[in-house]
Amino acid sequence: MRCVDACPTSAIVPGQGLDARLCISYFTIELRGAIPEEQRAGIGAHVFGCDICQDVCPWNRRAPMTQDASFAAQHFAPPLEDLAAIGEQEFRDMFRGSPVARAKYAGFLRNVAVAMGNSRQEKFRPALEKLAASGDSVVAEHARWALSVL
Repeated sequence: MRCVDACPTSAIVPGQGLDARLCISYFTIELRGAIPEEQRAGIGAHVFGCDICQDVCPWNRRAPMTQDASFAAQHFAPPLEDLAAIGEQEFRDMFRGSPVARAKYAGFLRNVAVAMGNSRQEKFRPALEKLAASGDSVVAEHARWALSVL
């Protein structure tokens, strides 16, 4: 099965299905608090969700594509340093009414820090140092982790 081979966190177990506790979508959207350190590398550059399994699924090739503008991405893959600089009110304004709001502001910054760390790009050091000084302990801890893997 393509989904089993493609899943970066091995969340899909043959014969058993999805182990949601290992799914990137769970870690980046539903989980409140710290992402287990041993799972962070598998998250890669994903800030919100994953859907790799959906992308590789042969059944989904038959699904019709829409040109309806209401389904188009409004903020497609902004640079991580821009995401790290978003303030809480800007986050609320930008993502109000969108699924991204489910991650909450602190979860969003936590995810940005993990993505930056996984990028191994030194250019993210200043943004990560700022996040490491965050008053939110989870954001700060993930930023410190990201700095340690740069």
